[in-house]
Amino acid sequence: MDVIDPGRLFRLPWTAADNAMTWLEPTRRCNITCDACFATNDAGSEKSLEQVAHELRVMQNLRRCDAMLIAGGEPLTHPQIVEIVRLVSRSGVKAMILTNGVLLDRPLLRGLKEAGAYGFAFHVDAHQVRHGWIGASEADLNALRSQFADLLYQQGNLCCAFNTTIFPDTLKDVPAIVGWAVKHPERVHILTLICVRMAEINGPFAYYVGNQQIDFGRTPYVTDHEYQHLTTEQLHAEIRTVLPEFEFCAYLGGTVQAKSLKWVLGSHLCTRQRSFGTMGASSMEILQNSYHMLRGRYLAYTSPKTTRHGRLTFLLSVLDPSLRKALARYLVSLVRHPRDIARRVHVQNISVVQPVDILPNGEMDTCDGCPNKTYWNERLVPACRLEEYKLYGGPAHAVPRNIAKTRA
Repeated sequence: MDVIDPGRLFRLPWTAADNAMTWLEPTRRCNITCDACFATNDAGSEKSLEQVAHELRVMQNLRRCDAMLIAGGEPLTHPQIVEIVRLVSRSGVKAMILTNGVLLDRPLLRGLKEAGAYGFAFHVDAHQVRHGWIGASEADLNALRSQFADLLYQQGNLCCAFNTTIFPDTLKDVPAIVGWAVKHPERVHILTLICVRMAEINGPFAYYVGNQQIDFGRTPYVTDHEYQHLTTEQLHAEIRTVLPEFEFCAYLGGTVQAKSLKWVLGSHLCTRQRSFGTMGASSMEILQNSYHMLRGRYLAYTSPKTTRHGRLTFLLSVLDPSLRKALARYLVSLVRHPRDIARRVHVQNISVVQPVDILPNGEMDTCDGCPNKTYWNERLVPACRLEEYKLYGGPAHAVPRNIAKTRA
């Protein structure tokens, strides 16, 4: 398994009050089922436009950000989703829609873009109950991913991202997903792979809120059997079977273990035919800090008009050894394939998220500088743990069962 040294990566400076992203939930209703989903499907959870506007104001007052992630649930089920996108866009941040894509068609896409949608992040994986795709492998689902990517590409200048939850049985399929994405850098701008996390209801921990033991089985992210907890290093090793030179450049650590690889970013430069290498830590540091200096916020997403000018990124090679290697490969490629001079060089981002890890003593190691904070009772809480706030009034903590018995 690959060993990644966090000391060689740029530690992203995102904080609770100054971050790249924030998470807006206009509804928790959903039209499909996903294993390991962290939200309860609630058909009666649609918020009014006034309530959405209020939450948006509160979150932007509490936190500077570059992008507002409009999520759920499935946000496209909300009857006023176009108006919600318009609200977000007019508030001065990028409106990114996190969706399963089931309801997205050309007329709706046109309306959302006209309302100010910056882009879409499609959640597609083999552990979804999706009509017409039940039993499909991750390789099979590349056809569906292509449909969504083509739809956005034809509409023009929309950021296109894909999120895929990786389970132990689909770890072997990561090369198929990555291999598909790198063949379409002009259409697929971001690929995020998420290590599955489920709480084992019969596992070694009991769960409490404060001093009160709770029935954690009421949450949607529990399982009655043991899951292998995949890691960032395991997914990195699979990515490198397709992109041998791929390296991450930046990360968020954990709230308990400062150097745990909770949210890790990598940017590789490529044409449709060839990949040349990745940006290094110094380039990401320059981009994040210069964007913050100029715009007053950290960078979350870039437009296709920007990502297709990857050759400009080579200018940072003066300060970035990783980019110098990529530039050298590019120049060698031009000698061997002179026609490549006419092909665009794209910057394509590949990220890995390793959600909460429960340490042997029960401590929960979550993402330090969490990008996915959302609204709850006039404050910000992690979206992946919002269910606990809704059910129990606060976040649960784990206690080893042998200790829990002494409390009883």
